[in-house]
Amino acid sequence: METAQANSTSLRPSRFKVAKFFAALAIFGALSAGLSAIKFGAVSPDDFPVNTWTSWAIKEFQSRKTAPDVVFLGSSLMLVPLDGVDADFTDKRIDGALHHKSLFFEDKFGKYTGGQKVSTYNFALPGEMPSDAALITKFLLKGQKAPKVLVYGVGPRDFIDNTLPSPAATDPFRYLSRFGDWSDRVSLIVPEWQERLNYELGHLFYPYGNRQQISQSANKKVAGLLDAIVPCPPDRVLSFKDAIALRRKLVPEHNPFEINPDECFFRPVTETPRPGFADNVAEYAKRYKTLKKETFEGQMQFMADILSTARDRNIHVMVVAMPITEVNRKLLSDANWELYKTRLRALADHYETSFYDMHDSGLFAFEDFQDTVHLHAGGGAKLLDEMARVMAKDTATITALQARDDAQDKQLAGRKEQPL
Repeated sequence: METAQANSTSLRPSRFKVAKFFAALAIFGALSAGLSAIKFGAVSPDDFPVNTWTSWAIKEFQSRKTAPDVVFLGSSLMLVPLDGVDADFTDKRIDGALHHKSLFFEDKFGKYTGGQKVSTYNFALPGEMPSDAALITKFLLKGQKAPKVLVYGVGPRDFIDNTLPSPAATDPFRYLSRFGDWSDRVSLIVPEWQERLNYELGHLFYPYGNRQQISQSANKKVAGLLDAIVPCPPDRVLSFKDAIALRRKLVPEHNPFEINPDECFFRPVTETPRPGFADNVAEYAKRYKTLKKETFEGQMQFMADILSTARDRNIHVMVVAMPITEVNRKLLSDANWELYKTRLRALADHYETSFYDMHDSGLFAFEDFQDTVHLHAGGGAKLLDEMARVMAKDTATITALQARDDAQDKQLAGRKEQPL
């Protein structure tokens, strides 16, 4: 009898602890749901904590009142020629943070078409993967901001990068993922179980999933309050440029992707000699070391998503296989090189997009490159000139440009005919 009573007594604290745990869990769940309902600490998708190549490109695109005719997508293989060529073409320094067009391409396309004008937008970003380009296409190139033609320059690194932890690890993804729901591709974006667990916990518990936004919102409010209570004397206020320079000196690894105006210039060759060839063989040997099937298949799926979304929105796509040096090409096994080329062409055929293989064009020599994959401005001029020539003769491209123009003219005419 005494033993039974003792056991009953010993169980009470344990049951009480379990009850307390579930009560606390229920309270936390209710609190999380409440914070989610009021969007506690939420910030606008384009309220960026730090400016990078990605944030500047998004900001300018969002501020446009009309859609560009042609949007360029790609990694630095596309970005470097676009900006570098315009520096030579205009004979002026091009600020990488603020320049998002190709004046050279617009000029060449006009000449090859006998005067047809096009507006361009450069959405090529350093390190951009097809997973990033898919988010740009899905979240930003839509409605009144949908271009007539999309030009996507790709290279083997975009699909075969052994050093990429996951698609969620890129700077473009960090900001582009704010603009919509990507849960339909979560298994490809966060394939590892640790990342997936983190994602699911973030969806389950609002404060955890939105911790960065909440922190950003709190920091802004605290900073504003401190400035109001304890204003800094004017003679001790550093300029923004000096403050950034000081911070980078003290904490060099903080915000490594940050870029601000007047920090990254593309200079014309008349002002600065063209840089010498940079040997980046070791870097790409690591990138191409092994073919990670999940990375390759995942990025090919995102490529298909881009082409599918564009087709649904009546955006014509020109896929361009970018040129690379034979030094870089030989770092890839023949099997992986053929797999990349075959799959890329098959996707272009399936979605009936225009396709041009610049690598096999025979136009580019070793001397056109500033390293094993990036064209310098001289080589870039060859690239954009050929791109303009090919697109000017491409029936699908011209049809897309003219069809949209005709539709806009009819819409405008309809508005004029409406009675006042």
